[in-house]
Amino acid sequence: MSSFIRGYLRWQERIHRVEKTIAALLMLFISAVVLAGVFSRYLLKEPFYGTDRLATYLFVILSYWGLQMASGYYEHITVGVVRQWLSPSQQALLSSVASLISAAFLSFLGWGGYKFVRLLYKNNEIDLVLQIPLWVVYGFFVLAVSLSAVRYAIGSYLWIEVWRGRVLPEAFQRKAVL
Repeated sequence: MSSFIRGYLRWQERIHRVEKTIAALLMLFISAVVLAGVFSRYLLKEPFYGTDRLATYLFVILSYWGLQMASGYYEHITVGVVRQWLSPSQQALLSSVASLISAAFLSFLGWGGYKFVRLLYKNNEIDLVLQIPLWVVYGFFVLAVSLSAVRYAIGSYLWIEVWRGRVLPEAFQRKAVL
């Protein structure tokens, strides 16, 4: 296994711990906001202003973050019948091509998202209820797809190394969510 792959795997493990922590904090914050909204609505009879909107934005951010985390698993949805027809080396080559296509598509989405976020920033678009800039919320989409594109580009290389017989997929594929 090359030093690049070993270094990348160490970096990936550190990043995965940080990603899980951020996701847990986002879920905790969403729960606290929703609980505060329910408490104020039903016990105080006067809902806190903007809790529903804030919970929605936090959930959107968590969804983008989850997309980015999922890219670290280096799995693609495949048709099982087709996969059974292929040898392990052909499966690795197919996974490399799929990762490269994913990286290109996510780069395209990231570029389009960046232009949209830049437009939101330039026009000073703000949420009418919370008075927060909308580019902050949608900036997480650009971050998520950009990081995912980089991961899939690296994944394409990793699958080529599997195809060459230099590394096993178990070295970089994550099978457990937590």
